[in-house]
Amino acid sequence: MTKRCSLAAVLIAVFTVFPLSAATVSFMVIESGLPEESGSSSWSNLWESGLLDVFFDAGHIVSNAPVKRLGIKPRQTFPDEAKNELDEAAAGGVDYFILALLDYPPPGGNEIPRPRNIILRVFRISPYRFLHEQQYTGPGAANMGDEFTNIKRSVRGLIPHLADK
Repeated sequence: MTKRCSLAAVLIAVFTVFPLSAATVSFMVIESGLPEESGSSSWSNLWESGLLDVFFDAGHIVSNAPVKRLGIKPRQTFPDEAKNELDEAAAGGVDYFILALLDYPPPGGNEIPRPRNIILRVFRISPYRFLHEQQYTGPGAANMGDEFTNIKRSVRGLIPHLADK
């Protein structure tokens, strides 16, 4: 009986000293520079999977909006084309919204090229506030497995910025 009480007291102490801090995070990948009629980009899938994996593994509740393709790179910090997804996330009680902007060079053949510029932006939803921007400057790995590892390493750098108020 005393062992159960001791265990319960320890658990209560642990949870009051170290509060659970899971945030709800929604992601959206925006591609620019690719023709509308070209197929799905494996790079966008890698970034979307990397964001979901890293934040889920860090203990956050994650969701994602569909990948959006734009003809040209958006000039605003938060593109108008993503506003509906931000509003849906806010209505769903999401704490943070992360945009991954993948800017592609013009395609030179049948294969979708590697993005030339990748920008990650972190926003707090309520109250709305831009928190952080990070550019991915990975050297480009020899294979997709190594590239996915590099992407996840870069995405992990966003986690501390969720604490920015």
